[in-house]
Amino acid sequence: MRHNPTAKKLHSKINKSFHGRIPPARNFCRLIRRKIYPRIRLRSHHNFKYTSNDLLDALTHVAMTRDFTTNGTRTFRLLRKDAPSPNTVLYRVGKLEAQEVLEMFGDCFEETHKIAKTYGAFKRRVDVAIDITDQLYYGDKNDIMVLPTKPRNGTTYAYRFATINVVVSGQRFTLLALPMNRFTTKAEIVGKLIEHARKKVHIGTVYLDRGFFSVKVINLLKKLGVKFLMPAVKNPKVKRLINEHGAPTILEYRMIGAYFKLVIVNAEKNVKRVFATNLDVNEGNAWRLSDLYGKRWGIETSYRVKNLFRAKTTSKRYVIRLFYFSFSVCLYNLWILANIFVGIIYSQAPEKLLITAKVFGTLLYALPGNGG
Repeated sequence: MRHNPTAKKLHSKINKSFHGRIPPARNFCRLIRRKIYPRIRLRSHHNFKYTSNDLLDALTHVAMTRDFTTNGTRTFRLLRKDAPSPNTVLYRVGKLEAQEVLEMFGDCFEETHKIAKTYGAFKRRVDVAIDITDQLYYGDKNDIMVLPTKPRNGTTYAYRFATINVVVSGQRFTLLALPMNRFTTKAEIVGKLIEHARKKVHIGTVYLDRGFFSVKVINLLKKLGVKFLMPAVKNPKVKRLINEHGAPTILEYRMIGAYFKLVIVNAEKNVKRVFATNLDVNEGNAWRLSDLYGKRWGIETSYRVKNLFRAKTTSKRYVIRLFYFSFSVCLYNLWILANIFVGIIYSQAPEKLLITAKVFGTLLYALPGNGG
């Protein structure tokens, strides 16, 4: 990714004589508070004491201190005496409608994408990965948007979200995050994510995990005309083929109406891995599939960072959980953008993260004069 000279002109007022990375990161935080935060509108009367920024600062502090909203907002008052109470935060967020939350954060993602392009991102084709994440739920299984999930940490229910993420180092933005309900099919969500992503970037290869290994998803990917790579589920037929063939082997595979390449390769410790794909592959380059698929693991790192940006809550209200998740994705994207910004100033490769998530989040809520 080459840096666009225009990006430097946009911020010519920044004092480049500062030593260290904090000053430019602080300037970037001021920029996004002007560009992004106004798009996150929390309902209030005209004479309400707290602005949306006040509430977002409180939630960012809660997240950065890995705390729950009730306690985290109280400790925030040690830093800012007039900070909002936990009841105020939860009340204001809870007044939103789910669709309203999706639209406002969609707007944030859009603006972040525009700024990233200004800094030179997405000029070339980028590989993307689609993934599903569950946010564990401990309330009534019949509550809105609650889905069954694998037993974990004392529950078998969760809220579920699907994301599409760029997997290029230094540009690992989340392009879109969507909630799923009990009627949402994987093919449906994959279609929505890809159609949105291809309006923003030139897609190279789409990586998916084996949970998407199905006739409907594979046929949809082929219909959309995208290259894809995913591990195959080792059902009895696939297991038989693994036993019958060495590695590498490329087979034309039929699965109840879906046709694709089934590629058997050797991985670590001589363990055979099997992929479903429509990539141009032959026995000479099949070994590369494991390395290519390894790009997807960047998503796991992104989820860990998003968790760092998400305030904890015991609230069972869906709109609050949706807002917290969406805000964490928004902050994650802005953190990626902050590193690109600082990298331009210090002429560092975009793949190198110069500002940690912890430092970035702390700068956001600790800026002097943040109240307005």
